Amino acid sequence: MDTNSKRLIVVVDGGGSTCRVNIHDLNNKILGQASGNSANIATNFNETLNNILKTTKLAYSNAGLSYERMHHDIAYLGLAGAGLRGVAARMEDALKFASTTVTSDREITVQGALGNDNGSVALIGTGSFFVARLGTNIKHVGGWGFQLGDDGGGAILGRELLRRTILAHDGIIAHSPLTLSILDQFGGSPLGLLDFVQSATPMDYGSFAPKLIKAFQNKDPIASQIINLAVLALTHTLDNIDVKSTGVLYMMGGLGSFYQQLLDANYQALCKAPKGDALSGALALAQKQITVLAQKQQYLHKNK
Repeated sequence: MDTNSKRLIVVVDGGGSTCRVNIHDLNNKILGQASGNSANIATNFNETLNNILKTTKLAYSNAGLSYERMHHDIAYLGLAGAGLRGVAARMEDALKFASTTVTSDREITVQGALGNDNGSVALIGTGSFFVARLGTNIKHVGGWGFQLGDDGGGAILGRELLRRTILAHDGIIAHSPLTLSILDQFGGSPLGLLDFVQSATPMDYGSFAPKLIKAFQNKDPIASQIINLAVLALTHTLDNIDVKSTGVLYMMGGLGSFYQQLLDANYQALCKAPKGDALSGALALAQKQITVLAQKQQYLHKNK
């Protein structure tokens, strides 16, 4: 196939930490791929736009194609923060594809994991959201962003770690090796922490999650408190959306596999590998949209 003349599908998975782009032909073959920086549309619109464009340009380059051809292609994007009023439409206007659809990362993740079947999805990365689907009954929890939700996500874990570091400095709780190391990282003074939080993004807070997890594995008492409370909250959420009735649980996102091993045996028994990832979900939704548009055009043509 001459990819220079055929329309292609560009799919984007944008989260709090990374932006991933795949370019497909109409037969689903991947022609090019690329990964870039954060694409949380609610955190910083212009930065997200720039990261999407930069990563898309790299994906075209990796496919051996000109970036200029984006005006000819179809794009389907799932972005963290897209539920914020007006931002999805604004992003659709800013991107110069032939056709652009922007939805939330939740939509493409659930489609990728479940396809058209029943099941539950817990995506826990920098942020978090939870979905349970049983027939026409769909329950959603979370996905409200760093200020209002994202329970168990890396950003919330990082913020809790910094908060407890301050409590330990003030003598409210005892220091642990972890909180002492955090204080040292900021020059041994809470003033460094204070400076940090003035402009910290969810991704900045989430950068502490790997250190927290390592400390938890080494039985640091404060790390254990933070993670154990997060697991308790996670279990309560899974109970609340009645995951067990859906028959299967897909733990996704950068922290999904970590939390999976900490769930009780009943939930672990429900866990399976997802049918696909968020990018495959975006592709499936894009193809559905293309099919509907083609059918509409055929109908209009027949009824001229």
